[in-house]
Amino acid sequence: MYRPPADTLRVLSENRLHYSRLLDLVRHHAAAGDVERVLRSATVAARHAWHAPNGLLSDPALERLVVSSVQGTGRTTVDGTRSAGRVLHVLSEAYSVGGHTRLAWRWISRDHRRSDIALTNHSGPVPEQIEAAATASGGQVTDLRSACGTLLERATALRGLIDQADLVVLHVHPYDAVALAAVSLPGVRPPVVLEDHADHAFWLGTAAADVVSSFRPFGQRLAAELRGVPAERSVLLPLPVDPAEAGLPRDEVRRVLGLPEDAVVGLTVAAHNKLAPLWGRGMDHLLDRALTWCPQLVVLLVGAPPAGPWARLAARHPGRLRALGPVPDATPYYTAADIYLESYPTRAGTSVLEAALLGLPVLTLTDLPPDDLINVYQADMPGMVGQPRATTPEQYVHQLRALVADPELRASRGAAVRSSVAAVHCGPGWVAALEALYAQARSSSAVDAADLGPAVEDQRYGAMLVTFTAGAGAVSPDPQLALQPVEHLGDERLQADLFALAHRDRGGSLTVRCAPGWHDQPDWTSRLLVLASDHPRLSVSLPFAADDDVAGSRSTAVLVDLLRRLGQTPEDCGDIDVSSSDPRDAVPRVTGELPLTAEALDWLEHLLASPGWGPGPEPVRATTVLATA
Repeated sequence: MYRPPADTLRVLSENRLHYSRLLDLVRHHAAAGDVERVLRSATVAARHAWHAPNGLLSDPALERLVVSSVQGTGRTTVDGTRSAGRVLHVLSEAYSVGGHTRLAWRWISRDHRRSDIALTNHSGPVPEQIEAAATASGGQVTDLRSACGTLLERATALRGLIDQADLVVLHVHPYDAVALAAVSLPGVRPPVVLEDHADHAFWLGTAAADVVSSFRPFGQRLAAELRGVPAERSVLLPLPVDPAEAGLPRDEVRRVLGLPEDAVVGLTVAAHNKLAPLWGRGMDHLLDRALTWCPQLVVLLVGAPPAGPWARLAARHPGRLRALGPVPDATPYYTAADIYLESYPTRAGTSVLEAALLGLPVLTLTDLPPDDLINVYQADMPGMVGQPRATTPEQYVHQLRALVADPELRASRGAAVRSSVAAVHCGPGWVAALEALYAQARSSSAVDAADLGPAVEDQRYGAMLVTFTAGAGAVSPDPQLALQPVEHLGDERLQADLFALAHRDRGGSLTVRCAPGWHDQPDWTSRLLVLASDHPRLSVSLPFAADDDVAGSRSTAVLVDLLRRLGQTPEDCGDIDVSSSDPRDAVPRVTGELPLTAEALDWLEHLLASPGWGPGPEPVRATTVLATA
């Protein structure tokens, strides 16, 4: 049974604290009526919650702040009667391989309607596959980031595209405040489907989803229990999966790979973190048993690096375990395989479905209670429900030995799972599920953010996510890392806010070391001195002038004269230190030297006044000028 490492709950608590402070930042901008900054700070808050689990999978409070900021006193309604034959698919970013981008282009290729694509935060060239899918349907791709300067402009432009469609499908990243804002702008819009590709993690968008489309039943359960999505807004649409294209003949592939003729080849396609322990032991221990008891077995691991436990296991079973790392095309390995060994303890998603469609028998170990939310990482995909599986390592090895020894058993098990998966993930079965999803969306009303219930917090589930996301020895990420989706905007004010938020508890002062030459810049230095007087939090370190004596006599005299002109004395000027040494150990401090520019002082002024420092009185600071060698 899963038990979190000793420090996991501490990390979870720190993640939650950082998120709460980010939410306060969104509230501050909402109260000021600054919609653009609401969108930027909400993006950062959601990005942090996605990558730093905090026990929440959604937050109605955050969503209401975004919706109310763009909606004002207006109202959003849904028109499900549109019939122009157009669907708009919205992605934050598109990738050349894998994940939800592949899902989107397969979805588009199976829908007879025109499909347009909007990208809210894409950088670089648009991947060929996604462009080709839209073009083949008669649609086009719109890159909103390159066309619009701000997030609010993107949301407004996206709403214009939405208004031209019959239906909208959101495949967006969990942080995408632009999509939530666009859907929530006042007026009549088409129905919106949110495709829940990150069902296990936090995401922003419950208030945008007329219907939530889950790709597995367990995702529907998480949406209901931890996001408050009602049953009438929840629909199951299996992943669209295509069988691998035929390549070289099997015998030729096995010869090229150097596999023994009599080998029975087991294949796993999964990233390393899906094979690492979450509770108990990882897949290396499982395969160690399997290779010991099945002498004919050779295991290929696509995605796992030839290092760590895999290097040790390969040395223990020479020539019989190959950790191949990530590969651009796994097709040859599927062709060479006899059995698919589903990743453990965490399922890998589409790879098992692709193996099943090739007729490979699938061996699975499921050792968690099915009614436990922790079972999210072992939950079945449609088509895999009811297939044979082991519930203990002993059963796993027993079933594997039977499959290795019996080609007819492999053939019958492979045919059964291929038929089951194809029925729901391919052809008419999948298209029928798509049409049912669209019909449900057309009959739905717009979500009212005011009606969203309270946030549901599950610490045990959150602790498991911390372990999966960061592994053993996890630490709470710096909130400043969550800037990534909006870094390109060059928003120094937001950077200052996040610096303040991250350093709020690290000391009562903020130290800055000025660049040399301040004594020759009286106007600049005077403004800095005014900031130090007005903000007791600020601690200023001024370097000696280059030609000063060891006591800093000239530097101190210049400073005292500047203070006199401001009507101040060394006793009431704030915390100012004239020193030849840089106080590198001061915490918190601004990294590097403060440039002698107006822009640097603008940034410092905003930093000192940032809401990121939180409420409460500023600390009492020393009021003496020190000159130290």
